[in-house]
Amino acid sequence: MIKKKPFVIISLIILLFVVGILNYKYGMMGDDLAGGTKIDKEGPINSKLVENADEEDIMAGSKNISKEFFIEYRLERDKNRSQHIGLLENIVSNKETDKDTRGEAQNQMINLVKLSEKEMIIENLIRAKGFNDVIVFIHDGYVNAIVDSEELSPGDAAQIQDIIFKETGVSLDKISIANTK
Repeated sequence: MIKKKPFVIISLIILLFVVGILNYKYGMMGDDLAGGTKIDKEGPINSKLVENADEEDIMAGSKNISKEFFIEYRLERDKNRSQHIGLLENIVSNKETDKDTRGEAQNQMINLVKLSEKEMIIENLIRAKGFNDVIVFIHDGYVNAIVDSEELSPGDAAQIQDIIFKETGVSLDKISIANTK
């Protein structure tokens, strides 16, 4: 016999994640329809970028980005993370939630906060090296950085890679750097 309470809680967690994913996808579609274009590729939640460009296009250098990109991206990233933390807080605060599920939700909240902090620290350290602005995307096992700079010398790239490596421990071959052209 399956205990009802854990089954219901797990079902609710799965439902919350599905709703979050659908909300993200439909929100992205609404933005695309308003702009009259369609995005063919979808990436991780961090890659919903402005100006109908995705992270892959920017990192490949096939899309130029404006100065406003950095501000708009940070706002979108903060909004998405706040929504996810809100969902997790609801799970944690629900008195019906079992101890294991509550613990997992708390761990996910802590991980999101650590990820945000790590990205912010890296971005600030790179800006402290004299760059106008930078956005850092930390994903499972790799890091991408987009630097607001016309050109990046090999020395500049090495400095940026060093900062990212020291803060994340991600190997240098998993760190990609692009500039704004």
